[in-house]
Amino acid sequence: MLRTQSNAREVSRHVAALPPDYEVQRSGEHWVVAGPTGIYTVGRAESDPARDAERTSVLAHELRAALSDEVPWVPFVDALLVAPHDVLADPAVGSLACTVVELDMLRLALTTGTVMVHERELAEIQRILPLVVDRLRRDRPGSLPLA
Repeated sequence: MLRTQSNAREVSRHVAALPPDYEVQRSGEHWVVAGPTGIYTVGRAESDPARDAERTSVLAHELRAALSDEVPWVPFVDALLVAPHDVLADPAVGSLACTVVELDMLRLALTTGTVMVHERELAEIQRILPLVVDRLRRDRPGSLPLA
């Protein structure tokens, strides 16, 4: 039996504690994070991790497409699913549509690694990110629920 995943408040607390050079926007049950290490959509595994992973990945694809309407260069948008240890231990996790991490590893997953978005491009993406996330919320009637 799948135990309840960390609630939205806990994920919000972790993303709110990111360094100041990371922009965080809430999009329904997801978070959008833009920082030097990349752009991410973050979702939570609940009763159906496969469905939750798919929704998080779809949002990543739609976010990249929407950003590309605004700026000439957009890095890949990575999808992360926050899940409890028992979900990570399930062999089926390898076939999910996005990377799966435990809550206490979320900050590390978002902030470590190569600088993928340099200062000028990051400033531009962070400037338009609230507008793009808002547009995605409004333009998704009948699509996967994000708001």
